[in-house]
Amino acid sequence: MLPIEVILELTWIPLIAFAMSFVAGLHMLLTKRRPMYLKTRGDNRPLQDEARYAKVGGLLLLFLAAGAIGMCVLLFFNVIMAFAEVVVVFVIFAILWRRMSVKYGPLGY
Repeated sequence: MLPIEVILELTWIPLIAFAMSFVAGLHMLLTKRRPMYLKTRGDNRPLQDEARYAKVGGLLLLFLAAGAIGMCVLLFFNVIMAFAEVVVVFVIFAILWRRMSVKYGPLGY
């Protein structure tokens, strides 16, 4: 069994990514609105459907959190495979987030 220092040294970046995306995803799902930290400065345009935006966005952020945990696990076996997994997860996340923003996001997006 590896000591906790070695585990944290190996996985601290994906653990931070997990924590940030998990908290943001839960916030969106529970409050049913877009958090202030996901807005661009000066962008006060109303959303087309704020409840659906929050639900789908929250689920997408939880998907990203699951990808970060997957990277943590894969780092113990193969670093290249872990990097490839997080790249694939992030590309899927970015494509789905863009589709969600067009469908439910700010008017005029």
